Amino acid sequence: MNSRLFALFLFAIVSSPASAQDAKKTADDFAAKWVATYNSGDASALAGLFTPNGVFNAPSGAVIKGREAIEKALGGRIKAGWTKETVTTTDAGAAGNAVWASGDYALTGSGEVAGKESSGHFGWVLVRDGDAWRAAMLTANVGPQILQFWRPPYSEALA
Repeated sequence: MNSRLFALFLFAIVSSPASAQDAKKTADDFAAKWVATYNSGDASALAGLFTPNGVFNAPSGAVIKGREAIEKALGGRIKAGWTKETVTTTDAGAAGNAVWASGDYALTGSGEVAGKESSGHFGWVLVRDGDAWRAAMLTANVGPQILQFWRPPYSEALA
């Protein structure tokens, strides 16, 4: 009987949601993938990091749902000249089979916004999709210096 209980306990540990340390590594790995994809300028691949029905709560307050809409919105941001992003995960944890993370991001402009930088905070919920982690939701806040790139023509894509 004790060996059965031990086996059940061991199975529960092995199959349990990620630990806090695992969650932080998952979040950091996802952040690195996000940055590489964003900085490549490929909005389609960036949208592919979301679940099919993923939600992006944009700094403008717009709620953007689904990969196609997310691709259009992030593609508009990149096209507006915000072509480089850095992401730093400051906190992460596991919630069931999901990983949540929060942290800081910074955007660097090119073209018409060359030399400009803006930053803010983000939070995302990551879920397992086969062998990959995908964002089910990304929420980003806006610092006062970021508001400019959320104005037309970029914001028109969100209407």
